[in-house]
Amino acid sequence: MRSLAVVLLAGGLAFPASASAPEPQGAELEYRVYVGGIGAARYAVRYTATEGRTAIALTGQTEGMTDWFAGWRATQFAEADFDPRALHIAPRIEYRSASIFRSEPRDVRLSLFPDRPADWWASPEKDDEPRTPIDAAQTRGVFDPLTASFLSLSRIGDSQTCPDQLPVFDGRRRFDAVFRPAQSEVLKASSYSMFAGPTLVCRFVIKRLGGYIIRETDWNRPEDRERPITVHLASVLPGHPRVPVRIESELTLGSIIVHLVAARAVSGETRMAALPPN
Repeated sequence: MRSLAVVLLAGGLAFPASASAPEPQGAELEYRVYVGGIGAARYAVRYTATEGRTAIALTGQTEGMTDWFAGWRATQFAEADFDPRALHIAPRIEYRSASIFRSEPRDVRLSLFPDRPADWWASPEKDDEPRTPIDAAQTRGVFDPLTASFLSLSRIGDSQTCPDQLPVFDGRRRFDAVFRPAQSEVLKASSYSMFAGPTLVCRFVIKRLGGYIIRETDWNRPEDRERPITVHLASVLPGHPRVPVRIESELTLGSIIVHLVAARAVSGETRMAALPPN
């Protein structure tokens, strides 16, 4: 659930209409995650962008009963330079992640390049769980989860199409997000979400390539590994692009639904945030 939600919640990141202004422009988005109808986690995303650079910060933490047995908190940050004429190429991406899961700290730092394998550092360097191997060559020309989400929404723009495929590496896991053709759907008003109305629907599956835990767990069941993930996108801020307003997937453990609960326009620099408090 953790890596899934991170990829999805950053998905609203794209250049705002005022991106040519000298000061970076963007938005702050807040989400709540429900598993089997029970509140399980909350996330906050902040991004600001100019025509050739983007900075994205995300914080997240479990809550309620999920916090009692998982105790997860995280902060992530990515900054990348882009050629506005070729958004699929980033000369260099810097990504950092710090988290605590069941009282154990985990940290990742990544430098990603279009023409050579990534440089990365992870702590702990090796965990107790055997994982599928990663070939360094598989990390060439990939994107971190936050920047990949930025790219997917940048490619959509004002069109009614979803991207085809995005290569992603988070410092431990390497996967491709493979999208299906776009659809449209109207979301009804709900006390869970701030949004109701027409949405563009993008569905994708995670194609695992390396770095995944081999042992079967509640969150790593073979029958769940290629379940589709559905993202509903809509415009909620004037002059800004579509953002995810609802994200959902069905797992053996239960349904996971993510709702947008707040959105506001911001400007200025975006920096890595501190870990959320207990």
